[in-house]
Amino acid sequence: MKISSFLTALCLAVSANFSYGETQTVSIPTENSLKTELAEAQKLDDGEVKTALIADVEGAITLLKTIKEQQQTNDNLMSTLRAADNEIQKNNAQLQILKKQMDNIRPEDYQSLSSEALQSTLTSLLAQQQETQSQLSSAGSLLAEQSAISERAQGVLADNLKRSQDIAQQLNDKSTTTARMQKYQLELQLLELKTSYNQTLLKNSDQLSSLYKSRYELLNARSQLLQQQITAIQEVINQHNLQQSKEQVEQAQQQQQSAVKNSYIQQELERNAKLSQYLLQQTEKANILTQDELRMRNVLDNLTQTQRTIDEQISALQGTLVLSRIVQLQKQKLPTNLNIDGLSKQIADLRVQIFDITQDRDELYDLDAYIAALQQTENQEFTATEKTQLTTLLTERRKIDTDLIKLLNNQLNLLINLELTQQQITQIGDQIQAKLDQQSFWVRSNNPIDLNWFKALPNSLMMQIGNIGKKLGFKTNDENLPILFTICALLVGIGFIISRFKNRIKQRLSLINEELNKLRADTQWHTPQALLLTAILALPTTLWFLALCQLIGFFFFRNPIAFWEWSFEMARYWWFFNFALALLRPNGIMIKHFGFTPENVGHIRTVTRRIIVAIVLLLNTSVFSNVMDRGLANDVLGEINTISALVFCIFIILPLFNKMVIGYNQSAPLANDKLLLNVVRLTLLFMPIMLIILIILGYYYTSLNLIKHAISTYIAWVVWTLIRQIIYRAITVSSRRLAYRRLQEKRAQRKTEQNDEASDDVVVISDSQEEGLALNDVRNQLLRFADLFIWTALFAIFYYVWSDLITVANYLKNVALWQQTTVTDAGTVTETITLFNLLVALVIVSITYILIRNIAGMLEILLFSRVKLSQGTPYTITTLLTYALIAIGGAWAFATLGMSWSKLQWLFAALSVGLGFGMQEIFANFVSGLILLFERPIRVGDTVTINGISGTVAKIRIRAITIIDFDRKEVIVPNKAFVTGQVTNWALSNTITRLVITVGVAYGSDLDLVRKLLLQAAAEQDSVLKEPEPRALFLSFGASTLDHELRVYVGQVSERTNTVDALNRRINELFATHNIDIAFNQLDVFIKNQDNGAEMPLIEVKASQ
Repeated sequence: MKISSFLTALCLAVSANFSYGETQTVSIPTENSLKTELAEAQKLDDGEVKTALIADVEGAITLLKTIKEQQQTNDNLMSTLRAADNEIQKNNAQLQILKKQMDNIRPEDYQSLSSEALQSTLTSLLAQQQETQSQLSSAGSLLAEQSAISERAQGVLADNLKRSQDIAQQLNDKSTTTARMQKYQLELQLLELKTSYNQTLLKNSDQLSSLYKSRYELLNARSQLLQQQITAIQEVINQHNLQQSKEQVEQAQQQQQSAVKNSYIQQELERNAKLSQYLLQQTEKANILTQDELRMRNVLDNLTQTQRTIDEQISALQGTLVLSRIVQLQKQKLPTNLNIDGLSKQIADLRVQIFDITQDRDELYDLDAYIAALQQTENQEFTATEKTQLTTLLTERRKIDTDLIKLLNNQLNLLINLELTQQQITQIGDQIQAKLDQQSFWVRSNNPIDLNWFKALPNSLMMQIGNIGKKLGFKTNDENLPILFTICALLVGIGFIISRFKNRIKQRLSLINEELNKLRADTQWHTPQALLLTAILALPTTLWFLALCQLIGFFFFRNPIAFWEWSFEMARYWWFFNFALALLRPNGIMIKHFGFTPENVGHIRTVTRRIIVAIVLLLNTSVFSNVMDRGLANDVLGEINTISALVFCIFIILPLFNKMVIGYNQSAPLANDKLLLNVVRLTLLFMPIMLIILIILGYYYTSLNLIKHAISTYIAWVVWTLIRQIIYRAITVSSRRLAYRRLQEKRAQRKTEQNDEASDDVVVISDSQEEGLALNDVRNQLLRFADLFIWTALFAIFYYVWSDLITVANYLKNVALWQQTTVTDAGTVTETITLFNLLVALVIVSITYILIRNIAGMLEILLFSRVKLSQGTPYTITTLLTYALIAIGGAWAFATLGMSWSKLQWLFAALSVGLGFGMQEIFANFVSGLILLFERPIRVGDTVTINGISGTVAKIRIRAITIIDFDRKEVIVPNKAFVTGQVTNWALSNTITRLVITVGVAYGSDLDLVRKLLLQAAAEQDSVLKEPEPRALFLSFGASTLDHELRVYVGQVSERTNTVDALNRRINELFATHNIDIAFNQLDVFIKNQDNGAEMPLIEVKASQ
């Protein structure tokens, strides 16, 4: 109803536009008139008017030809529709005839034909088969197009309506030229024909579908009939060849019975008999190869046809829900396990056999020479009768060799064709599988979860539950029951045997735990032994579960094989998680061997149990879809189950995991572990939310695919973590043993020197040990070396798990976002930017951002902690590498989006001009920053003085340098000042600086003693360098002092202040001890009588009591 209403409105709108066009004064031109106008236009003077006129007239001529072609297409469609009913009836009748013929084909019908006639008939049938396959491919394409005709026709009608409206607006424009109006009139006529064609397709869609289907079924039946005829004729040819081989064998046996009694001739007879028997065997093998070659060629033809059909369906139904249904159906129909193993080896062996037999046959062409050489070799003379007999035998053998060579060459050709066909099948199958995976991943597989979904939920649940009930049923055939009971008894028996030895295994584990951390008893093999024993302890329940599933599947399921496959998969997960929980026991391997704290292991065990629940729910989602005839399309139980499991991950597992991470971080883990745990935590938060959104939008298959990869990633991570801990423990034990041997050597050396008897008891390694062990240094070196391989293996494992989705991402290359043109020497090149390019650019930007944020830490771990560098060098390397990453990442991302340097250089040139004028100072500071980083006149940590400001360089940034002065204030100084101004770097090339202590002593002091005490004070300070040596100098006679200087040198700028303080204190102490006065400026005041000039004495005034 909706489609018919849409078509009615659309047709009315288009008709209105067409009728409008018909009222114009410009008539529809003819081909001759257009050619005349084109000739007149070419006579005009060159210019834009001439160019536009010629383009319009040529476009009108092209439209006129297209109109004729479209009219012919419309007429052909109407003719097809008029004859459709008769053709359908005729095709159905012929189909019934072909089916009867297929039932009556027998190889005996061709027994009367000669070998030449059989071969000629076979060649003719093969040609007919090839032609029929080509016709079948065309019919399949038409049928695939017809399945999407509704969507395609509606799209064409909507485009025609929009275009007709645009033309109507152009026709209303008074500035439109006559030539262009003619062009628009022709285009309107073409749109009318296309609209009529698509309306006819929509109106007669069912009839056309029936017609194309009848054609396809008829051609398919004809192809099958031809294939049966080819097979029957080939079987007869093989029987003829086999009969000839048998006759040769019988002839050889008769010759052997009637031969003379000569030992050598008897050997030749036996050899001919063996060759004849071998010829018979190879004939049978050639017959089998012929059948295999026909079968594989038929598979190849079917795959090729399937590939064409899929391409047509994808092109017609791009992104629709119908395409998802078709894709799921095609994936189920793809052939599997068709490869014949060992073809290359058989080809190589056949070539060797052909070479050897050819050599043997060539020797038999000159029989007289061969017999003469034979007499000489055997050292006997043959009689005339024996020579005649021998000549007959050798001639017969030459004939057998010739037939055998011909047969083996035929086998060789068949094997080569089989190998090539098999390679083509594998290649086409992989291409089809990759294309189907792409479409399945990016196309909605289910209806979105909306109000309609909830309305249909009760009926959908009842239907799915009913389908589950149909899978259940009691087994009536007890033929395989003894075998089943034997297998189940074997599984249960093995489980009970392991349980019987459970206590012994636990005792062995306890003994291993007691020997841990003891140098003489502990070895690297203790952990693998404990893991193996723990894995064995986890087997009984797994085996019992598997045995129970075998019995349930046999007695209660109509198709027990599918249930058994599910049980085998679940048994693997059962054993894996049972083993994982055993590792996390209170006295398990995680605590005893790997050193985890009981609190952390308790948190991990709790999280693991919840994860097991979620994984079991997610793994069994596919069970609900398998019971449905349409697979995932109506799997509402699976959708509900999946969403419930994902919600469980968000609200149950994630909080517990966060609690576990907090407890683990408090135990001071490695930085890499913290990063990995944070990634897992973010994944647990965002991935379930993303998957739930996908399911709600209808991308159920996509979410299941991602869930499958996520579970595989989790298991791979658990296994990797276990292997990593095993390697770490092995390194720890090895380093302990190495360090203990060194300790014993030192103890033995001290015992020899001091005759000290040392105890030889077992030593238990603890966190604190005497200096001779050097345990941490040895262990850390080995761990750093192993980490490189361990983390590389992790990324390799993740790549392996997710590698199959790389081909899925190629689907995004078909989603075009925009196009851009580039003019090159070869011409104009159009480049399409797709969604894949945008995704790659985002990935590049994300990786660049992550590297920039973490480059300092990575360099510190990988480089700076292992290589001794000068002060400030690490900061310079980090900053320059950050700039390089920004430049490379930005250029790479822009290039991915089609913005190459040739297109951006003008923008950068304009920006450079703007920076030169409007942002001159900022640009100057940026360039100065680069100069400072490359020339390194100052480094982070240097003490500098600039513009009267002294302090330590803390940061060197793009625009300015941060200096922390001695008052702990941050001073921001532009980079330009360090390049153009005068800067004092106290520690650029040499950190040694001179200190000058000025001391003034009173007149009359002992100058030699002063010098001695000054040098003594310098010598007593550890920070004062011996070279250059300190000097004490008497420089001048002051107004009231004898001025001395103590000149000393210190190794670091940071030692200057403390050294000055210490020297001043020590000098004052020494001078006070030796009664040397440190003179100072003093003023004597005399009071005189102004009248007589006599000095007046000072009177001491005492304070009143």
